[in-house]
Amino acid sequence: GYTSLWANDHIVAPSSHADMGAIIEPLITLASVIHLVPGMHLGTSTLVLPQRHAMLVAKQAAALAVLSDGRFILGVGAGWLAEEFAMLGADFAQRGAVTDEAISAMRALWQGSPASFHGRFYDFTDAVCLPQPAQPIPLWVCGNSPAAIHRAARSGDAWDPFGLSLPDFHKGVTTLRQAAGERHPLVAAQLRLRLDGQEFPEAHIAGSPDDVAATLAAYQQAGLAYLICDFMAHGVDDLLRQMQLFAERVAPVL
Repeated sequence: GYTSLWANDHIVAPSSHADMGAIIEPLITLASVIHLVPGMHLGTSTLVLPQRHAMLVAKQAAALAVLSDGRFILGVGAGWLAEEFAMLGADFAQRGAVTDEAISAMRALWQGSPASFHGRFYDFTDAVCLPQPAQPIPLWVCGNSPAAIHRAARSGDAWDPFGLSLPDFHKGVTTLRQAAGERHPLVAAQLRLRLDGQEFPEAHIAGSPDDVAATLAAYQQAGLAYLICDFMAHGVDDLLRQMQLFAERVAPVL
Protein backbone atom coordinates (compact mmCIF):
# COMPACT_ATOMS: atom_id res chain seq x y z
CA GLY A 1 0.00 0.00 0.00
CA TYR A 2 2.96 2.37 -0.14
CA THR A 3 2.92 4.98 -2.86
CA SER A 4 6.55 6.07 -3.21
CA LEU A 5 10.21 5.17 -2.68
CA TRP A 6 12.84 7.73 -1.61
CA ALA A 7 16.64 7.90 -1.70
CA ASN A 8 18.98 10.11 0.32
CA ASP A 9 22.17 11.84 -0.83
CA HIS A 10 25.71 12.42 0.37
CA ILE A 11 28.51 12.26 -2.19
CA VAL A 12 31.45 12.16 0.21
CA ALA A 13 31.95 12.67 3.93
CA PRO A 14 34.75 13.27 6.42
CA SER A 15 35.73 10.40 8.71
CA SER A 16 33.74 12.02 11.53
CA HIS A 17 30.59 11.29 9.50
CA ALA A 18 31.71 7.98 8.02
CA ASP A 19 28.18 6.50 7.84
CA MET A 20 27.18 9.19 5.35
CA GLY A 21 29.94 8.08 3.03
CA ALA A 22 28.12 4.73 2.65
CA ILE A 23 24.97 6.16 1.05
CA ILE A 24 24.43 4.76 -2.46
CA GLU A 25 24.13 7.54 -5.06
CA PRO A 26 20.38 8.35 -5.17
CA LEU A 27 19.72 8.97 -8.87
CA ILE A 28 21.49 5.73 -9.88
CA THR A 29 19.61 3.92 -7.10
CA LEU A 30 16.22 5.13 -8.33
CA ALA A 31 17.07 4.38 -11.96
CA SER A 32 17.89 0.81 -10.95
CA VAL A 33 14.41 0.18 -9.52
CA ILE A 34 12.16 2.11 -11.95
CA HIS A 35 10.83 -1.08 -13.57
CA LEU A 36 10.82 -3.13 -10.35
CA VAL A 37 8.19 -0.84 -8.78
CA PRO A 38 6.08 0.29 -11.77
CA GLY A 39 3.23 1.62 -9.63
CA MET A 40 5.32 3.79 -7.31
CA HIS A 41 6.66 7.31 -7.44
CA LEU A 42 10.42 7.72 -7.00
CA GLY A 43 11.89 10.66 -5.11
CA THR A 44 15.01 12.16 -3.60
CA SER A 45 14.90 13.31 0.00
CA THR A 46 17.24 15.01 -0.16
CA LEU A 47 19.48 15.71 -3.18
CA VAL A 48 22.07 18.31 -2.13
CA LEU A 49 21.63 20.60 -5.12
CA PRO A 50 24.41 23.24 -4.78
CA GLN A 51 27.09 20.51 -4.77
CA ARG A 52 26.09 19.48 -8.30
CA HIS A 53 25.91 21.37 -11.59
CA ALA A 54 22.31 22.38 -12.27
CA MET A 55 22.49 21.41 -15.95
CA LEU A 56 23.61 17.88 -15.09
CA VAL A 57 20.88 17.50 -12.45
CA ALA A 58 18.29 18.81 -14.92
CA LYS A 59 19.43 16.21 -17.47
CA GLN A 60 19.41 13.36 -14.94
CA ALA A 61 16.03 14.34 -13.50
CA ALA A 62 14.50 14.60 -16.98
CA ALA A 63 15.87 11.15 -17.82
CA LEU A 64 14.29 9.66 -14.69
CA ALA A 65 11.00 11.41 -15.46
CA VAL A 66 10.98 10.09 -19.04
CA LEU A 67 12.03 6.55 -18.13
CA SER A 68 9.48 6.34 -15.30
CA ASP A 69 6.65 7.89 -17.32
CA GLY A 70 6.41 10.90 -15.03
CA ARG A 71 6.83 9.19 -11.65
CA PHE A 72 9.95 11.05 -10.52
CA ILE A 73 9.91 13.71 -7.75
CA LEU A 74 13.03 15.84 -7.30
CA GLY A 75 13.49 16.81 -3.66
CA VAL A 76 16.37 19.26 -3.20
CA GLY A 77 18.07 20.95 -0.30
CA ALA A 78 20.90 23.40 0.25
CA GLY A 79 22.99 21.03 2.37
CA TRP A 80 24.59 21.42 5.78
CA LEU A 81 27.91 19.50 5.90
CA ALA A 82 30.64 22.11 5.31
CA GLU A 83 33.42 19.52 5.01
CA GLU A 84 31.57 17.80 2.16
CA PHE A 85 31.29 21.08 0.24
CA ALA A 86 35.02 21.72 0.78
CA MET A 87 35.99 18.28 -0.55
CA LEU A 88 33.84 18.87 -3.65
CA GLY A 89 35.10 22.40 -4.24
CA ALA A 90 31.58 23.77 -3.76
CA ASP A 91 30.78 27.12 -2.14
CA PHE A 92 29.25 26.44 1.26
CA ALA A 93 28.74 30.14 2.09
CA GLN A 94 26.73 30.75 -1.11
CA ARG A 95 24.81 27.46 -1.08
CA GLY A 96 21.40 29.08 -0.56
CA ALA A 97 21.80 31.52 -3.44
CA VAL A 98 23.17 28.76 -5.69
CA THR A 99 20.19 26.54 -4.83
CA ASP A 100 17.67 29.27 -5.68
CA GLU A 101 19.31 29.94 -9.03
CA ALA A 102 19.75 26.27 -9.85
CA ILE A 103 16.03 25.66 -9.39
CA SER A 104 15.22 28.42 -11.89
CA ALA A 105 17.86 27.23 -14.34
CA MET A 106 16.61 23.64 -14.26
CA ARG A 107 13.03 24.69 -14.84
CA ALA A 108 14.15 26.77 -17.83
CA LEU A 109 15.82 23.69 -19.31
CA TRP A 110 12.77 21.50 -18.67
CA GLN A 111 10.26 23.94 -20.12
CA GLY A 112 11.87 25.21 -23.30
CA SER A 113 14.24 24.08 -26.05
CA PRO A 114 16.38 25.91 -26.81
CA ALA A 115 16.48 27.45 -23.34
CA SER A 116 18.19 30.56 -22.05
CA PHE A 117 18.97 31.66 -18.52
CA HIS A 118 21.10 34.50 -17.23
CA GLY A 119 22.10 34.53 -13.59
CA ARG A 120 25.03 34.98 -11.28
CA PHE A 121 26.02 31.31 -11.09
CA TYR A 122 24.44 29.93 -14.28
CA ASP A 123 24.40 31.64 -17.64
CA PHE A 124 23.44 30.00 -20.92
CA THR A 125 21.80 30.95 -24.21
CA ASP A 126 19.94 28.70 -26.65
CA ALA A 127 20.80 25.52 -24.74
CA VAL A 128 19.31 22.27 -26.04
CA CYS A 129 18.83 19.67 -23.29
CA LEU A 130 16.64 16.83 -24.57
CA PRO A 131 14.53 14.86 -24.02
CA GLN A 132 12.36 17.11 -21.92
CA PRO A 133 9.89 15.68 -19.39
CA ALA A 134 6.38 15.34 -20.79
CA GLN A 135 5.02 17.16 -17.74
CA PRO A 136 6.63 19.40 -15.12
CA ILE A 137 8.82 17.51 -12.66
CA PRO A 138 7.53 18.06 -9.10
CA LEU A 139 10.25 19.93 -7.26
CA TRP A 140 10.11 19.60 -3.49
CA VAL A 141 12.16 21.89 -1.27
CA CYS A 142 13.64 19.99 1.66
CA GLY A 143 14.98 21.46 4.88
CA ASN A 144 13.98 22.78 8.27
CA SER A 145 15.49 26.26 8.25
CA PRO A 146 13.57 29.50 7.70
CA ALA A 147 15.45 29.86 4.41
CA ALA A 148 14.20 26.45 3.25
CA ILE A 149 10.63 27.26 4.26
CA HIS A 150 10.70 30.54 2.32
CA ARG A 151 12.32 28.81 -0.66
CA ALA A 152 9.47 26.29 -0.66
CA ALA A 153 6.96 29.12 -0.41
CA ARG A 154 8.52 30.93 -3.40
CA SER A 155 9.33 28.12 -5.77
CA GLY A 156 8.59 24.67 -4.38
CA ASP A 157 5.79 22.29 -5.24
CA ALA A 158 6.12 21.00 -1.68
CA TRP A 159 7.93 21.64 1.59
CA ASP A 160 9.63 18.51 2.96
CA PRO A 161 11.29 18.98 6.40
CA PHE A 162 13.12 16.23 8.26
CA GLY A 163 12.50 15.17 11.83
CA LEU A 164 10.75 18.29 13.09
CA SER A 165 9.00 18.08 16.44
CA LEU A 166 5.26 18.74 16.35
CA PRO A 167 5.53 22.33 17.73
CA ASP A 168 8.31 23.21 15.25
CA PHE A 169 6.39 21.58 12.42
CA HIS A 170 3.29 23.61 13.26
CA LYS A 171 5.33 26.82 13.30
CA GLY A 172 6.90 25.90 9.97
CA VAL A 173 3.54 25.24 8.32
CA THR A 174 2.25 28.59 9.57
CA THR A 175 5.31 30.37 8.18
CA LEU A 176 5.02 28.51 4.87
CA ARG A 177 1.38 29.41 4.37
CA GLN A 178 1.93 33.04 5.27
CA ALA A 179 4.91 33.33 2.92
CA ALA A 180 3.31 31.40 0.05
CA GLY A 181 0.30 33.70 -0.29
CA GLU A 182 -1.84 32.40 -3.14
CA ARG A 183 0.54 29.51 -3.80
CA HIS A 184 -0.26 26.25 -2.00
CA PRO A 185 2.81 24.00 -1.74
CA LEU A 186 2.11 20.48 -0.51
CA VAL A 187 3.14 19.96 3.11
CA ALA A 188 5.23 16.82 3.53
CA ALA A 189 7.64 15.52 6.16
CA GLN A 190 10.22 12.79 6.60
CA LEU A 191 10.15 11.20 10.05
CA ARG A 192 12.02 8.31 11.63
CA LEU A 193 9.50 5.83 13.03
CA ARG A 194 9.62 2.82 15.35
CA LEU A 195 6.37 0.90 15.86
CA ASP A 196 6.84 -1.22 18.96
CA GLY A 197 8.23 -1.00 22.45
CA GLN A 198 11.86 -1.49 21.44
CA GLU A 199 14.30 1.30 22.22
CA PHE A 200 15.55 3.15 19.15
CA PRO A 201 17.14 6.47 20.13
CA GLU A 202 17.29 7.74 16.54
CA ALA A 203 13.49 7.53 16.10
CA HIS A 204 11.54 10.78 16.00
CA ILE A 205 8.29 8.97 16.85
CA ALA A 206 8.28 5.67 18.69
CA GLY A 207 5.76 3.55 20.56
CA SER A 208 2.90 1.18 19.87
CA PRO A 209 1.11 1.46 16.51
CA ASP A 210 -1.75 3.24 18.32
CA ASP A 211 0.67 5.72 19.88
CA VAL A 212 2.38 6.40 16.57
CA ALA A 213 -0.99 6.84 14.84
CA ALA A 214 -2.13 9.34 17.47
CA THR A 215 1.05 11.38 17.13
CA LEU A 216 0.88 11.40 13.34
CA ALA A 217 -2.78 12.42 13.51
CA ALA A 218 -1.62 15.50 15.42
CA TYR A 219 0.89 16.24 12.63
CA GLN A 220 -1.95 15.79 10.17
CA GLN A 221 -4.03 18.33 12.07
CA ALA A 222 -1.08 20.71 11.87
CA GLY A 223 -1.03 20.40 8.08
CA LEU A 224 0.89 17.24 7.18
CA ALA A 225 -0.40 15.84 3.87
CA TYR A 226 2.41 13.50 2.73
CA LEU A 227 4.56 11.37 5.04
CA ILE A 228 7.90 9.85 4.08
CA CYS A 229 8.41 6.99 6.53
CA ASP A 230 12.00 6.40 7.60
CA PHE A 231 11.59 3.15 9.52
CA MET A 232 14.17 2.41 12.21
CA ALA A 233 14.94 -1.29 11.93
CA HIS A 234 17.50 -3.99 12.67
CA GLY A 235 17.90 -5.55 9.25
CA VAL A 236 15.54 -6.30 6.38
CA ASP A 237 13.16 -8.66 8.20
CA ASP A 238 12.59 -6.12 10.95
CA LEU A 239 12.12 -3.39 8.34
CA LEU A 240 9.42 -5.42 6.59
CA ARG A 241 7.72 -6.05 9.92
CA GLN A 242 7.70 -2.32 10.65
CA MET A 243 6.27 -1.57 7.22
CA GLN A 244 3.54 -4.18 7.66
CA LEU A 245 2.60 -2.83 11.09
CA PHE A 246 2.34 0.68 9.72
CA ALA A 247 0.24 -0.41 6.73
CA GLU A 248 -2.17 -2.43 8.88
CA ARG A 249 -2.40 -0.41 12.09
CA VAL A 250 -1.41 3.21 11.38
CA ALA A 251 -2.24 4.09 7.78
CA PRO A 252 -5.98 3.27 8.10
CA VAL A 253 -6.28 5.71 11.02
CA LEU A 254 -4.76 8.51 8.93
